[in-house]
Amino acid sequence: MSQASYVPSADPHRPAQTKIGEVASVTPIEDVRCALCGASLVGKRERYRMVSPLVTMGKVTVCRTCRRAAFSEGYRSAE
Repeated sequence: MSQASYVPSADPHRPAQTKIGEVASVTPIEDVRCALCGASLVGKRERYRMVSPLVTMGKVTVCRTCRRAAFSEGYRSAE
């Protein structure tokens, strides 16, 4: 019989576990895809924060093309 043991993940995107009493670091996640069409927003300066008419979605990031269409669907600018 073999024994199984826990091996910590080597995933660089997963933060290291903190001990009780330590302050955890927070890494902001950049919005990289349009919430409506899924287009990549990496390296593009034209991204817009919109407030969805659906309460559960809240604020979403959209591309330039979807921004114009979103206004007609009831979205409004978050800024």
